[in-house]
Amino acid sequence: MTLRVPPPPPGFQTAPRIPWPDLHPEVRACVEETVGAVGDSATVWAGYSCDFASALGTSSGSFFVKGVRHGHPAVAQQYVEATVAPYVTELSPRLLRHISTCGWDVLVFEYVEARHADLSPGSADLPCVADALRRLTTLPPPDGDVPLERVSDRWADYLDATALRLLDGESLLHTDLNPHNLLSCGKRAYVVDWATAARGPAWLDVAHAVLRLMEHGHTAADAEAWARQVPCWSEVSAAEIDALVTAHVRAWWALAEPDDARRCSARLIALGGVNRAR
Repeated sequence: MTLRVPPPPPGFQTAPRIPWPDLHPEVRACVEETVGAVGDSATVWAGYSCDFASALGTSSGSFFVKGVRHGHPAVAQQYVEATVAPYVTELSPRLLRHISTCGWDVLVFEYVEARHADLSPGSADLPCVADALRRLTTLPPPDGDVPLERVSDRWADYLDATALRLLDGESLLHTDLNPHNLLSCGKRAYVVDWATAARGPAWLDVAHAVLRLMEHGHTAADAEAWARQVPCWSEVSAAEIDALVTAHVRAWWALAEPDDARRCSARLIALGGVNRAR
């Protein structure tokens, strides 16, 4: 069988990746215990943190496998992804196994044949991405004993206690809805790579999706109007949006290069202005 994987976008750069045949043989054996003998493989290039990521073809179907070496910072992120996997099967390919052996941490997923979503104006993917957001924002939250960071804690250095309370909540958030993590097969969109999942108010993921649309050519007004398809967005107050905008802008200016900070801050401020005017 021939595997078809989404090509990297123009100009995309990632760390070198180990191809499937060069992976530690005992790690490959563990994977094949789950998926069967691998007859075909193709490196998947999207994403930034993996040491290894491949689509695998077997007699029983296709699978996606990714991993990092022990000691890599992304090991903790893979643990988060494995932890939330049972809660996101409505939106994401199913996690089949989490392997830790021979110096490697590896996740084995079902494979879906899809491409990275096109978020540009007029894209045929926009309706299915909006539908995925509607489902995402109504997912039941994980049990209280599931160890997930609160998104408000991520902004503790940039906001006072009153503003931080506006960014607190119990919903399961993805927090990184860039096009690499939104896959479209034309009829539906999948949300993948839950490595930075957190708890917070559901509307935060909608806001982040709006910003991604603006990155891909939408005006703030058009992106905000698109977001109104998601019911929780209509309930967001100007104070809540202002808290998010303030946190992001302060973080960009503290952590990013000035040109990046200026560009991203402009989009955030535009979103805040449109929200107050609606």
